[in-house]
Amino acid sequence: MTSVVDDMRGCSSSLLWLLLPLVLVACSGIPIKPEAPRVTLIGLEPVSVDLFEQRYRVRLRIKNPNALDLPIRGIDFRLDINGQAFADGVGNQRVDVPAYGEAVVELEASSNLFQVFRQLQALQQGKSPQIEYRLSGTVAAGSLGQRLPFDYSGRLSLEPRPPPAPEGL
Repeated sequence: MTSVVDDMRGCSSSLLWLLLPLVLVACSGIPIKPEAPRVTLIGLEPVSVDLFEQRYRVRLRIKNPNALDLPIRGIDFRLDINGQAFADGVGNQRVDVPAYGEAVVELEASSNLFQVFRQLQALQQGKSPQIEYRLSGTVAAGSLGQRLPFDYSGRLSLEPRPPPAPEGL
């Protein structure tokens, strides 16, 4: 003869096995790995210029395409100009990028004399009236520092802009 307690154990065990697939299906909509953020260059300013090393203040805009906040715990990046390495940097600045939101971070980057010399030489040759740049790297997100890659390219025109047309003509 089975006791009431044994019957309850059997029912709860069966109930758990019935609910497990429902829980797994419900959790399947939660992303295990968030979508990588979009990181764009919004500023580059010289900080110090020495013979062998140049330091820059780099401003980056981080856009979060995810439905959840993205806690950034570090960033590693490289800036290429006209297809050649120009500067790189790392930072451990913490910033929480809101869901479907954005944040701006300021970091430092460094380059060496050879990298700057190559860029000046290419500009003097006047190959193009614009500068092409590429910003690539990874952000460390979450408490475990999950690495999410980013890669962004853009162009800056070196041609002077024509003056605005007078109004009312």
